[in-house]
Amino acid sequence: MNVFNNDTPIYLQVKEHIETAILNNDLAENESLPSLRQLAKDFVLNPITISNAINLLEDEGILFKKRGIGVFVEKNAKSKIISKQRNEFLLKTLSQTIEKAKLLEINEEVLINQVKKIYGGGNDK
Repeated sequence: MNVFNNDTPIYLQVKEHIETAILNNDLAENESLPSLRQLAKDFVLNPITISNAINLLEDEGILFKKRGIGVFVEKNAKSKIISKQRNEFLLKTLSQTIEKAKLLEINEEVLINQVKKIYGGGNDK
């Protein structure tokens, strides 16, 4: 199903795939995920790898299990993912990008204008 990279453990890549499905509204609140076996088949992975990703998402309050029934998307899962990823983006990715811009001697005005251009002129919120 997916091509995995060697830079990140596969279970974390599966976790990210599930989070993306939730963000894209492919999985909604209280919706069940395919079975562990089906996910393992779809990803062509060992069920233990899938289980590790699901357990991590359960620990983060993104998924919950109903014994004997399956795994479901937790209420407010999308907002939890957005909040977590937003913080990671601001603290890591954006900070690294700004530091790189400084090294390349891109002044603040040019950087802000580029952000406005990408966002559509700064008129959209």
